[in-house]
Amino acid sequence: MEQIWRLYKGLSGVLRTHYPNFALGLPLGRNEIPIFIYHDVEPESFAADLEFLRRNRYQTLSLQEFIQRSGGQGVRSNAVLLTFDDARKSFHSVALAVLREFGARATLFAPTYWMNSADPTRAPADDLFMSWDELRDCTESGLVDVQSHAHRHALVCVSDRVVGFATPELLSRYDIYDWPMRHTSAGDQLGRPALGTPIYEAAPLLSASGRFLESEAAARACCESVERAGGAGFFSQPDWLKQLRRVHDLALAEQPGRYLPAAQFQALVASEFEQSRDQFRHHLGYAPSSLAYPWMLGSRLSLDLAARFDIKSVFGVALDYGHARNAQLPVRVFGRLKADWLPTLPGQGRSNLASVAARKLSGFSKTMHLAH
Repeated sequence: MEQIWRLYKGLSGVLRTHYPNFALGLPLGRNEIPIFIYHDVEPESFAADLEFLRRNRYQTLSLQEFIQRSGGQGVRSNAVLLTFDDARKSFHSVALAVLREFGARATLFAPTYWMNSADPTRAPADDLFMSWDELRDCTESGLVDVQSHAHRHALVCVSDRVVGFATPELLSRYDIYDWPMRHTSAGDQLGRPALGTPIYEAAPLLSASGRFLESEAAARACCESVERAGGAGFFSQPDWLKQLRRVHDLALAEQPGRYLPAAQFQALVASEFEQSRDQFRHHLGYAPSSLAYPWMLGSRLSLDLAARFDIKSVFGVALDYGHARNAQLPVRVFGRLKADWLPTLPGQGRSNLASVAARKLSGFSKTMHLAH
């Protein structure tokens, strides 16, 4: 049943996604400046993208140039905005060098909680992310605009519906961001959970309408049960799921979860903007003026808060192009396309739609976070 639900969610996302006309072999429209999203990159593939842009005389814009040009009327411009989410190590070690080689511009969106720091109380992230010194190096390069990707880049539980448990296979498959933030008496915990942790239906914090605080007793009972039964070996038992559900339900009856009061949830959402702003000011000397939402465009609450914290423009994904046309929103909204659409831009050496679509269809279910 869970696989059917995830398939339905994935297909509905495909149907709601904006696909660029240029991918169909059409020219770019007037005023159209495509925005592409990267995460981790390999030097050869990223250099090939920049070589394609250079060969076909596309200009890579700074964020300020993009904002200024995006309001123009009737202008044809061979220009793109390249954006990178997450501030992974590979941006500094790979992408920055390639940008320097081509003299190209990019915008990097950094989730401030995850930036490597000497402070031992900060999030342990297995050295996946850049340091503040590396971010500063990017800003000083003159090629990179560093802006906000919120603070925690977090999912939150939104109901008591259990969608699974943390197994060795899932822990190896899903990224550090794909695990919902866990409520404990010691405070919220991010990153990969302990084996056996129950996983509830979740949504991005900045897109959610509320937060369900799961039962700490139920989570503890499940994890302790797995540990007593041999840890990873427990999951080789054919009835492991039935056992864990029974343990979970018994503990839940003793201590059920609850929903976070609305005022506290609003404060939690506001803290995403406040802490991001404060970290930028402390480490980089300025407050961010743009924000890329993790996963998808945020709720109206988060858009209002973005405006309150002096965010002038926000970036979503291909699902969000419809929202971008809403003139009543408190900030300017832009949709973005995955970088694998870039080679379908008009020009010499252009890729065809079929080659991109085949890759996307084979991998779309893998792009969904665990508790989607």
